[in-house]
Amino acid sequence: MNRIRSLASDQRGAAAIEFALLGPLLVMMLFGLIETGRLFWTQHSLDEVAFATVRCMSISDQCSDADAQQAFAIDRAASYGITVVAANVSPQTDTTCKTFGSSNRVLIDAKFNSVMQSLVPQFPATVEAEACFPNLG
Repeated sequence: MNRIRSLASDQRGAAAIEFALLGPLLVMMLFGLIETGRLFWTQHSLDEVAFATVRCMSISDQCSDADAQQAFAIDRAASYGITVVAANVSPQTDTTCKTFGSSNRVLIDAKFNSVMQSLVPQFPATVEAEACFPNLG
């Protein structure tokens, strides 16, 4: 009986046991925060790529046809480390965009690979961006 009482009052190793229980949860939360930050950075970068592409369509001869527009978007995304394929870049000229007529519009989709997609079903697998700019040409 004396041995059980001394074992119950022994506090050595309590911190190690508490960390063993809470440590994995804290590490998962940390990596979830990092992946969410990476998702927001990718979204922001893709928005910038879409805007730069639609602006190039409107004011520059460098983006005069669909192939050049897609190449511009792919190169701009690659400068951020984002892989975009030509099939996922949809430029539209002389269209109504967000109630503004005679505008250029670009839609871009990019895959977003993350381990969070297997842990959190709502975590997006693709990132989408849309941008409009008045047609000045």
